[in-house]
Amino acid sequence: MKIGIFGAGPAGIFAALNVRNVIMNDIYLFDANPRIGKKFSVTGSGRCNITNLNIQSDAYFSFQPANLKKIFDRYSPIHVRNILDELGIPTVTTDDGWVYPQSYSANNVVQILRDHLDSRGIHIIEDTKVISVENRNNEFILTVDNQQKKFHFDRLVAATGGKAFPQLRADTSILKDFEKMGIQTVPFRPALVPVELSEKTFQPIAGIRMDAEIQLFKNNLLIRKNIGNIIFTDFGLNGPGIMNLSHLIDPNNEKIFSVIINFLPESNRKQIENFFEKTRKTPFHYRSIFLSLLPEKVVDFFFNRWKLPENTICSDIPIKNMHAHLKDMQSIRVGIHTVKGYKFAQASAGGILLSEIDLDTMQSKKIPGLFFAGEILDVTGPCGGYNLHWAITSGIIAGESINAQAD
Repeated sequence: MKIGIFGAGPAGIFAALNVRNVIMNDIYLFDANPRIGKKFSVTGSGRCNITNLNIQSDAYFSFQPANLKKIFDRYSPIHVRNILDELGIPTVTTDDGWVYPQSYSANNVVQILRDHLDSRGIHIIEDTKVISVENRNNEFILTVDNQQKKFHFDRLVAATGGKAFPQLRADTSILKDFEKMGIQTVPFRPALVPVELSEKTFQPIAGIRMDAEIQLFKNNLLIRKNIGNIIFTDFGLNGPGIMNLSHLIDPNNEKIFSVIINFLPESNRKQIENFFEKTRKTPFHYRSIFLSLLPEKVVDFFFNRWKLPENTICSDIPIKNMHAHLKDMQSIRVGIHTVKGYKFAQASAGGILLSEIDLDTMQSKKIPGLFFAGEILDVTGPCGGYNLHWAITSGIIAGESINAQAD
């Protein structure tokens, strides 16, 4: 059986590696980049954040939700780590559950995976873009950009990814051919991307990185909130705290969205209140209460906002003023101007609707022999290895399913 896989990122590579127990398979792995596995190189700043111990299905977003629980139960982080270990890629974890290869090198991971592909006789065709796909007489016909001959396959896995990282030759134009086959898609939008705000409210604290609660509003309706690490920048917000919400912002209607930043989640607020209660009748500096929990630059930002001198003492602050200050620290609202583009996005949301595939096999419900894996599907996870886990898992399922069909 002749098998074509196009898109040699994590999903495509693991699909190829899992079609391995059939003697007569002839497997071709295409990639538009000069070297396979480029998507690994942009995860974890080159350190390859490959999965996360905290992965659960409800952390993922799809425009048309589906039950992914059985997938992540079947391919848990422990299971994926065991697979990596068998491939000679031992992993380590951080205190918060992020998983990296022990080498902390995406390049090392790609080299090891390539060695496995080569040793199994898989044809690797790099620097070659698939520009069209036809389905004719139970056969898939691929046209590529640098060869006159067409490639014919009995089974096909599309693992071309989404629109993030155009600098890595991300290209979703092939979706038009699947749409002609009757497969439904939802438009892509940037995900895990920084957000530009409509005002320069936070410019005085640009460069500060801290944990805070972020609430995302559409018009005046709260649509999601979470606590995470955010980076204040000249243009707005960066970091996982805001990036994990960015896919919910409609890139065609950004102006109707806004965020509220809460610098004092409830437990921190209680600490401030308790500390103030002990010192409110003393000459203790009011500023020092906030320095106990917040970066100095942030404290100075608020003191300027409240028009308070640095040497203000607690006995000069009425309780009602202190409560007003805490309320302000928990409720700064700023409008959204835009989300940064795909060049700055770690992932994209959208793609082929999950209702189009059998999640047990990753096979199209309409086109037998056609499989999908990775970011081309409408599944988006938060920062921290979630999307790489999905890519690897869906690739494994596609490869194993082809394997089963050929047995």
